[in-house]
Amino acid sequence: MVKYKIFQNLIVLLVVLLVPTMLLFSYSNRSSNKVVQNTLESSASKQLEYTMDSLEKSLRQIETQSLLLLNDSSIKSYSTSLQFPEYVDHLLLRKTIEDKLTVHNEVNNMIYNLTLYFPTLHESISSKKLVTLSEEQLIEAPKNKWFQHIQDDRFSFRLIFTNPTFPSEDFNNVTSAVETSVSLEYMKSVLQTMDLSGNGTSFFYFEGMPLISNHQNDYNFLPMLKSAKMLERQETQGSGPLRNSMKIDGVSYLIQTIYSPSLQGTLISYVKLSDFLSPLQKMNRLVNVSLFLLFLTGLTFVYFIYRHFRMPFSYLVKKLEQLGSGNVNSRAVLKVNNEFDFLFDRFNEMASRIKALIENVYEERVRAREAEYKHLQSQINPHFLYNSLFYIVSMAHKSPDAVISMAKNLSHFYRYITRKVGFEVTLADEIQLVESYLEVQSLRNKHLSYEIHIPAPMLELPVPTLLLQPVIENAIVHGLERKRFSGKILINGVSIDKQYILTVDDDGAGMSPLELEELKRCVYNPPSSSESSANEMSCGLLNIHQRLVNRYGNKSGVAFSNNDWGGLKVTLTISEEKTVKTNERIIGG
Repeated sequence: MVKYKIFQNLIVLLVVLLVPTMLLFSYSNRSSNKVVQNTLESSASKQLEYTMDSLEKSLRQIETQSLLLLNDSSIKSYSTSLQFPEYVDHLLLRKTIEDKLTVHNEVNNMIYNLTLYFPTLHESISSKKLVTLSEEQLIEAPKNKWFQHIQDDRFSFRLIFTNPTFPSEDFNNVTSAVETSVSLEYMKSVLQTMDLSGNGTSFFYFEGMPLISNHQNDYNFLPMLKSAKMLERQETQGSGPLRNSMKIDGVSYLIQTIYSPSLQGTLISYVKLSDFLSPLQKMNRLVNVSLFLLFLTGLTFVYFIYRHFRMPFSYLVKKLEQLGSGNVNSRAVLKVNNEFDFLFDRFNEMASRIKALIENVYEERVRAREAEYKHLQSQINPHFLYNSLFYIVSMAHKSPDAVISMAKNLSHFYRYITRKVGFEVTLADEIQLVESYLEVQSLRNKHLSYEIHIPAPMLELPVPTLLLQPVIENAIVHGLERKRFSGKILINGVSIDKQYILTVDDDGAGMSPLELEELKRCVYNPPSSSESSANEMSCGLLNIHQRLVNRYGNKSGVAFSNNDWGGLKVTLTISEEKTVKTNERIIGG
């Protein structure tokens, strides 16, 4: 009976330990649920208040900026500039105002559009080429406060200040007015920022207007929110967020609302309580069962766990830490004659593969950096810069507009190639770079004309930087400049069977069959580093071809052929899984 007595004493001891532990854990479970819910409510409330406070401060900043703009001296002068004989001064002043509007618009990303109205001149100036309000709409619109406006199926928030501040009913005493608009996309970005914080889902409610939301199921909350009087201004203005727990379709939600005095709307945030509490409850039940089993089996296996698990496991963890710290030569040499021997073997194999992969990745990065460096060097042609600067000097007194155009496009060109080399950009960015380059070349060469036909969906295609510009430069330097009276470049884009195809045609000197074969050999079968037979043209095309093959696979790359104009056609193929539509955008030069 002695041996059973020891066992019974052990059982009694485990029960004595288990019962208080379970009671304590049950109390801890209820306390944890309460703490988690209170923490969730506090976090969501602070996030809601912070978002609304930031939004209100941004709106105040916009109001101050609009008032300063309205009282700007150049804007005040513009309303009376037509009274003076120099109409050129009037146009120059308008250009100055347009530049100011553009600067104000770009400084504050919250502003979608800025528009100045001059009722006495029947003119308006906008930072973007958008449809402005008519004089009747301007007179009827609310003044000195934010209001919702829908125009051309586009919803926005607008603010109008006038000079003087209190206009007459017929607007006869108004010399100027400024209209500031905040787009629906910005409001959705505010909601998206809140959603990413992890404290629930949010949307904006404005009475009589559609919801501003990034989700479809937000309309389900409106009836219950209205019945609970959580959308009324009197209860939310000047205090913290309103908070309430509701059940919708059997699901419990924590809902909070806060009112925006400026926009006269309500920001609403909701979160499923089950998403936060259910995992905790499941874990608590699992721990309860684990505690019971642990007390029954724990003492029996303490020695075996320590001898056959803890020691080998500690050894393996030590080796993993060595591997994680960068010691790729770490290997497990301990033999325990159990399953851990298999893990040690697999660890050794994994360490060897990691070492090989690290070496391969390092070599690939070195090669990629060298290729990008060589590519950058090949793009920055000093003669192109020198010729452009000489053109600016020679035209400084003849045509200031040509100088401005040359300087603007030249700065955009060099800003792009010096900042974005090595990054992935969209095809639209590459097209803008090509346009700047062609504009610079067309100013120097009056015979040069170009057309760009790219389907609109293709403009969002991610591509490597400096994909098209080297091809265009080759067409001009090695094609157009070698043939008198040539100067036509055509860029086309099309998507066929999960492939994107870009073609560049010119009417330059073209290439003979032997020259074409030599170019293909240099691009498709490049010589070794010891052989430097590749010329400048093939070097740039080789770089583009290799980047396309490495990035998109063997079905991608560069192809060459003579076209019907007698010039050269360069075809760039990009293989992708997704397809695009063919809404075409045409750009003429």
